[in-house]
Amino acid sequence: AVKEAQKGGSGVVIYFRKEGRALGEVTKYLVYNARKRGSDKASEYFKRTENIAGVKDMRFQSLMPDILHWLGIKKIDRMLSMSDMKHDAIVEQGIPILERVPIPEHLIPEDGKVEIDAKVHAGYFTTGRVMTLEELGSVQGRPWEDVDH
Repeated sequence: AVKEAQKGGSGVVIYFRKEGRALGEVTKYLVYNARKRGSDKASEYFKRTENIAGVKDMRFQSLMPDILHWLGIKKIDRMLSMSDMKHDAIVEQGIPILERVPIPEHLIPEDGKVEIDAKVHAGYFTTGRVMTLEELGSVQGRPWEDVDH
């Protein structure tokens, strides 16, 4: 992200504490633990979260662009974020985004594809192919047995 921010000479990286769908650390670990102990499939990615947290996502993105306004940002040349909600909130607040940059495929670990493929299927940004629900069923993460306990 820092390298992307610096392309063209300057940039900014902003981290929002509500990342992780604002579920809180304990809930996130419960979700991740359930995914590892059960079937960690892309087709079930959001279902696990909803079963444990009761919701898919707790973020309220419409307030997120406030920090951009506070910093005086009038446009974003290159945005590195998959979040459709984040993108839409920024654009709706009058800050144009000129280019969306996909996460480089080589930076996604093999068992990270469960999350990425599920998010892309749900409408998150990609320049790549969107899998069908049937194809998502074959994307599986590392099983619990592969983890040192």
